[in-house]
Amino acid sequence: MLRNSTWRLDDTNLANFGSDLEKQHRKEEGALETAWNYEGSPIGHEPGMWIWRVQNFSLLPVPIKQAGQFYEGDSYIVLSTTQKKGSEALVHNIHFWLGKETTQDEAGTAAYKTVELDDFLDSLATQHREVQRHESSQFKAYFRTLTYLQGGFESGFHHVEEEEHHTRLLRVHRPSSLQGTRTQNAVAISQVALSPASLNAHAVFILDTVDVVYSWQGAQSRGIEKAKAAEFIAQLISERNGLGEMTSFWDALGAAEEEEEAVNDTNDEEDEEATMDEGREHRLLRLHSGLLGRLKLDVVAEGKINKDMFDSKDVFILDVSHEIFVWVGRKASRKERRHGLQYAQDYLKESELPPFTPICQIQEGAEDELFEAQLEGWQGW
Repeated sequence: MLRNSTWRLDDTNLANFGSDLEKQHRKEEGALETAWNYEGSPIGHEPGMWIWRVQNFSLLPVPIKQAGQFYEGDSYIVLSTTQKKGSEALVHNIHFWLGKETTQDEAGTAAYKTVELDDFLDSLATQHREVQRHESSQFKAYFRTLTYLQGGFESGFHHVEEEEHHTRLLRVHRPSSLQGTRTQNAVAISQVALSPASLNAHAVFILDTVDVVYSWQGAQSRGIEKAKAAEFIAQLISERNGLGEMTSFWDALGAAEEEEEAVNDTNDEEDEEATMDEGREHRLLRLHSGLLGRLKLDVVAEGKINKDMFDSKDVFILDVSHEIFVWVGRKASRKERRHGLQYAQDYLKESELPPFTPICQIQEGAEDELFEAQLEGWQGW
């Protein structure tokens, strides 16, 4: 049920939004958006998490029990609302997540609805763009397990077959991309090709035939992977009213005679995850209006960055290698606010960073711990 991806990373940000008129229009639209109301109450007015999946330019709520499960053919919006330490103020983080097989219209809908949701929350939220397998550490920390499933909804522009329940093979592993996250025991569960060749000794595999669920443990798999696989299987069986029993994994896969040949010591999925250059120096750039009102992007500093280098009158782009931050000053012009994300994305294309690098737009006064941790000698904004 896979479809060819038609979206482009360099087209996913929100460069063309920002005028006062359009902002007011989006806020009015947001008030009418049923997705922003849960069981009759507006979302984001108390701590919690809400997840939506894009379908035909609309948003469908994702049950909280499915939190962390993402179809690679779709786009999602995740809102995390927390209470600021020592205050009654609420902190909002909105992430739009793009599956590697999603389509341009779904990616665009997720991006637009992210801005609409921000307006609905009185422009107090921090916006994040997330790409499958290259999510920010903050996004990964929300879930004990990230599960990537093949398939997706029918696109508004492109026909896709309806989702069907069929036998699938899942890989349970602790990828290097999750190292250093706040959730140290987080693992990823990824759907892989239904073939003995998909197996390797470094992970645990789950064969889900809908009626029966099986587990296979690689010789070099770790305890957390084995425990998470058992937890995932128990959850599946519970959701299916107790259906499931342990039996021969190889008989079910239909390749018992290929067992020894199938178990290899390579970690192909790890190889697919490009690594960031953590040795790069941090860089701060300033977006401001130059002659004739034209926007200019100038390098302010490299290496150690401190809060005194920021100015409320402008927009700044902070490159910390593993993520790009767009900091919007309170007094920044409408034009600067409108084009901040576009300039960040253009900078990403021109730099040596991977195109899937997370991009986060944050408003002055709404800085979080992850942003503040990038600044030298930070003592409070």
